Formats: sequence, structure tokens, C-alpha cells
Amino acid sequence: MARDQHSPASAHPGPPSTPEPAPAGKPALLSQRTALILFIAVVSGIGVGVLTFFAEKSYPKAVLAGVIAAGGCTVGLHNLID
Repeated sequence: MARDQHSPASAHPGPPSTPEPAPAGKPALLSQRTALILFIAVVSGIGVGVLTFFAEKSYPKAVLAGVIAAGGCTVGLHNLID
């Protein structure tokens, strides 16, 4: 079936094909959202811990600051990333 010669060509092609479903197997342990939130929280906690150690020269204070920062970052990102 040929296109009518007088009608303009479509500016947008048809909708893209739907992605193929994931292969049958084990489901992912974590969703991408959860993995992203935890990764950013851990990196932030390590950063805060290192900076606290450089400022205070105390391992317990640095660990406590890092853990609190990671926890707060996790809660904040959970509410932010929707």
C-alpha cells in the first residue's frame, strides 16, 4: 500500500517499540532508586566522616558524624527522589 503522493510526510514516526521484558531469572536485589539513594548516602557519610576527622582528630567523632550524615542523607533523598 503506497502513501498518497499529495499528503505530507509525517514529522514524527510511529511510537517506539516497547522494551523487551527482562529475562526470566532472579529478580534484582535492590531497585535502581534504592541503590542510588544508598550509594549517595554512603559517599556523603564517608565525606563527612573524613572532614570531621581532619577537623577534630578523633575517630569516634568522625564515625558518629559519618553515620548520622549517612542516615540523614538517606531519609532526605528518600523524600526527595520520587
